[in-house]
Amino acid sequence: MAAVSYGIQINRVNHVVYLVNDTKRSMDFYNGFLGIKQIPSQVDNPKITWLQMPSGIMLHLIETDNSPTQEENHIAFEVEDFDSAEASVKSKGLQIARSGVRNDGQRFLFTYDPDGNKVELCTKSGF
Repeated sequence: MAAVSYGIQINRVNHVVYLVNDTKRSMDFYNGFLGIKQIPSQVDNPKITWLQMPSGIMLHLIETDNSPTQEENHIAFEVEDFDSAEASVKSKGLQIARSGVRNDGQRFLFTYDPDGNKVELCTKSGF
């Protein structure tokens, strides 16, 4: 059952992002050891590696010298009605830090929780 609040209906976790210092080392762990398969990237950024679990939930590894940091770490919630979710974010007076459409047609927006943690709301991935 989907959670519904303030006009936002969350269906499931879409993806989790981790910042990593060394993509190869991280892939040895997440792909080689845990068996999470690599999938094609849906953004034009060679520093991001996309992986996907059998459930469909994705893990995005972002290579940076600033790892670990909370700046880019976030959870992404897949919503039923993106337009309604976006309107709800705006009606609550929450900041939309960034929004757009990925290569696979997935719409997204980033906002923040009360403690400043980044939260993404997105449509289902077209991948």
